[in-house]
Amino acid sequence: MDFDLQQNFGAIYAAIMNQGTKRTAFAKAMGYSSTSQLSSTLDGDALISTKAVIELVKNFNVNPTFLFTGQGPMFLAEKEEIDDLKGQIKFIEKQRDSSNESAKELAEMVKILEKRNGDLIDMTSLALKNYKEEQEQKKETTENK
Repeated sequence: MDFDLQQNFGAIYAAIMNQGTKRTAFAKAMGYSSTSQLSSTLDGDALISTKAVIELVKNFNVNPTFLFTGQGPMFLAEKEEIDDLKGQIKFIEKQRDSSNESAKELAEMVKILEKRNGDLIDMTSLALKNYKEEQEQKKETTENK
């Protein structure tokens, strides 16, 4: 993993500029007093300050992991996106709980059906045994006559 803060910051800057933010507004939102400070940071002549990093995260939802490592999404999710995802998670959890309940009910039904199947097998075995005994008795009766 390459540590290229200048390149990552440049990518973030380009993305924010593509969203229509003006260079002066961007510099001001980072806490810079002039665009020349921004230029120095973009050119690699100056390091980005801690305050500027905080302001990037606060004002533009910049993902600090992306800024420092180039990994992950460039921007953090908006609160509305997070709330929407939380709602989706709750919905999925309810579906999971319902599915688990259905699975439990089906497992109980399977147990009942397995017992019935076992009972039918036992009854069939007894009926066959009884039938064979009757046939043997008829045969013996016929032979004895």
